[in-house]
Amino acid sequence: MKRRIALSLLAAVLVGPGMAATHAADPEGARQVVQETTDRMLEALRAQRDELRQRPEKIYPLVDSIVLPHFDFTRMSRWVLGKYWRASTDAQKARFVEEFRNLLVRTYATALLEYADQSVNVLPLRGASSGAEVAVRTEVRQSGAPPIPINYSMSAAEGAWKVYDVTVDGISLVASYRSTFANEMERGGMDHVIALLEQRNREVGSGGGKK
Repeated sequence: MKRRIALSLLAAVLVGPGMAATHAADPEGARQVVQETTDRMLEALRAQRDELRQRPEKIYPLVDSIVLPHFDFTRMSRWVLGKYWRASTDAQKARFVEEFRNLLVRTYATALLEYADQSVNVLPLRGASSGAEVAVRTEVRQSGAPPIPINYSMSAAEGAWKVYDVTVDGISLVASYRSTFANEMERGGMDHVIALLEQRNREVGSGGGKK
């Protein structure tokens, strides 16, 4: 499961902010954003490969600059927590969003270091769209293995397309975390979950979470 989630973030960080504002509310534009920014990101990874091997910590600012502007972490957090989000205070919500974002970025930034000339094929849009919600389908192709289907659930908000879920081979990133956090919420509540996230992020930041 963790491998699939790592792959989802690896693919997701290939979608940077790019021209999101230009194409907001245009479903075909969402696909174009994915294509254009994927091409630019792959080129950057190839160019920095040697440097990242020597200084892997430089992957963190790379992820920060690409993932954070393009993901709707508040919406992701709301969906992940479900009923527990509604029962939480504004301060708890803000702390959870921050720590959840850090968990995704810091834990799976190292997935980028595994990039080895995979190619990403952005597929045509399928079916009708409301204009404000769209699923952009892609396939990550790698030598000697079947392509990995990765779908981005995106919404147009505040003049830009934002990713609020990533599905890898039929498995939702949000749903995977929702199950995990629900169990922990039942054990100790929101403050308990936030404390666990803070601890995990400290471990990853110090190298303790790297495999």
